[in-house]
Amino acid sequence: MSVVGSVDRDRIEFQMRRPFFYGASGGLGKPRGVILDEAGEDASQQDLQRQLLAAFLAHVGIDAPTFEAAALAARRVGSSIEEELVARRTLTEAQLAEALSRTLGIPVEPIEPGVTVLRDAHGAWLSGPRHLKGCGSGFDARFHICPALDGLGSLARSIAALGADRARLRITTRSDMARARAEFTQKERSDRARLSLSADQRRLSAREVMTGAQAAVLTLLLIGFGLVWATLPWFWFGTHLLCSLCALVLTTFRIAVLSETLPLDMRSEERAALVAPRPSQDETLPLYSVLVALHREAAMAPSVVRAMAALDWPRSRLEVFFVCEASDPETVHAVERAIENEPNFFVIATPRSDPLTKPKALNFTLPLAQGEFLVLYDAEDRPAPQQLRAAFESFRRSSDDLACLQAPLSIRNAGEGWFETLFAMEYDVLFKATLPWLAAHDLPLPLGGTSNHFRREVLLELGGWDSHNVAEDADLGIRLARAGYRTGIIHAPTSESATSCWRDWRNQRTRWIKGWIQTWLVHMREPRRLLREIGWRNLLAFQLVFGGMIASSLLHLVFGLHLTSAVVTVAMGGDFPLSFGTLVFLDVSNLLLAYAAFGALAHRVTPRAQRHHLSQLWSLWFYWAMVSFAGMRAIVQLVRAPHRWEKTPHQPFSMQGKTEPGPVIPHILDNPSQSASTTSA
Repeated sequence: MSVVGSVDRDRIEFQMRRPFFYGASGGLGKPRGVILDEAGEDASQQDLQRQLLAAFLAHVGIDAPTFEAAALAARRVGSSIEEELVARRTLTEAQLAEALSRTLGIPVEPIEPGVTVLRDAHGAWLSGPRHLKGCGSGFDARFHICPALDGLGSLARSIAALGADRARLRITTRSDMARARAEFTQKERSDRARLSLSADQRRLSAREVMTGAQAAVLTLLLIGFGLVWATLPWFWFGTHLLCSLCALVLTTFRIAVLSETLPLDMRSEERAALVAPRPSQDETLPLYSVLVALHREAAMAPSVVRAMAALDWPRSRLEVFFVCEASDPETVHAVERAIENEPNFFVIATPRSDPLTKPKALNFTLPLAQGEFLVLYDAEDRPAPQQLRAAFESFRRSSDDLACLQAPLSIRNAGEGWFETLFAMEYDVLFKATLPWLAAHDLPLPLGGTSNHFRREVLLELGGWDSHNVAEDADLGIRLARAGYRTGIIHAPTSESATSCWRDWRNQRTRWIKGWIQTWLVHMREPRRLLREIGWRNLLAFQLVFGGMIASSLLHLVFGLHLTSAVVTVAMGGDFPLSFGTLVFLDVSNLLLAYAAFGALAHRVTPRAQRHHLSQLWSLWFYWAMVSFAGMRAIVQLVRAPHRWEKTPHQPFSMQGKTEPGPVIPHILDNPSQSASTTSA
């Protein structure tokens, strides 16, 4: 078998930099006691490669069939042989480094914490996935490498030409290399994450709640509102009619969605999503990056790690970053313990700085991700194992302007309580009806906070998430549209748990509504520019979706208070003028129509096994009244604490009295005692 074949990009980069890194030394000294001496100066490149590989296999004790299987897998999915050996748990990274050290005669040495990474003449870091040149505390330069197995022959010849400079070479693991890169870029990443869009796209950042012009317009509107209310007796009647018209428009939108929403039983694509699309035998797969956000959720670490390990994607082409807060050591340590035997799983500890938001932590981690595609999950998420393949197939079949895919979210503890049941119906209507309708009509989508699949280059182009927007997901959906990109949906779902506590639900809903208001204010700073970028059609959709989500959270309160006052007036025998009765009729009609439209949608998108939950629809009026309360609270917070992130706590489903459902994880551990590579930054 020939193992020389194709040379991976990292080795090409390594060889191109050789004159600078290795110097112009003319020394022909060779490492003693290495296979290179036995190969002789006249050995061909392929002969030397074969002999070095034979020595490596002897050091690690791998038989030929095992090595052949790893090489075949590497060619098939587009990885390297050593990546496959580690991903298959044939070797640990430490064992791989030790065997390479014995084969090449170069000592193994971890990169010193706090190492100063050197730059070249153009100011670029002398670092890559497989090499790093740095200066430690002793001011002695070290060149750490992670050799590729298919390049041992050429690497050995380069080492032989180094002479005395060879003493600076060290072998380390790729995880150690990643840790060092994360460490020396930490301050820069932290500063960028803290400022995010406010640094270079200030007009798109929610760091400033309102511009001066917006504040002036709002002030004039409030003054005018007060003056007209005091002078015109029919003002309240007219305002109420306007609110009724807004409610009717929103209900009409929901009816339009209903008219094009098929019942779940008739959706072939929903059933097809349960079957993972398989690549052809010769198809290479891109690297996929996964970001999982956790905060004060140590108990969730084991279950979310199992869920990520169950994803149906080659482990050698997968990198999973568990994004925690440095101020939350309990969660950091819990994740470190959970990923101990999982290759390519990493912990990222975000330094504490304002704003204390999830998007800031994601922005801190984003520069470390190397995948062509990137997906975001939360601690309580349990994605369908085939979700990454479904997203990849959709991206591959679509044009490059499809930048994001939203997977549907479903509530796995629906029926466990009143909150959970109403929340589950709300999610079903949003993710199985409303968002698919918007995507089918090529309209901007307010992304959900998780299970968003991105083309990573597009996400970087847009500057990542807005660290100051507490509904960063919805905001990003509009920014994608403004940049000319499309957002689609896939049908492979993600299950998550709904909170059962009033306080937690209130805080979560307050944050959502506050973020929607932030997003609307940000994108309406320059209405004419927004119109030029997305057009009339998308602008109207933006007003309907975002303005509608904000308005619907408050209109129910208006109608509810008016109906309550009507009941009190009648009960006390007061006057009931025609105008008052007209408004009561409009309020009742709007509410009944809204309840009917939501109920019809919920009936179409609720799984058959959960149809009995629809009996709770009678209490929808009270649920929406609580949404109105959260809306009022959001307005107050927008003034007093616009960037406060009220985290929704989660706990394993088993702690709620049941065993947490999750995907089945295939048995792939040949030797459970082997430790896997992790890094913390």
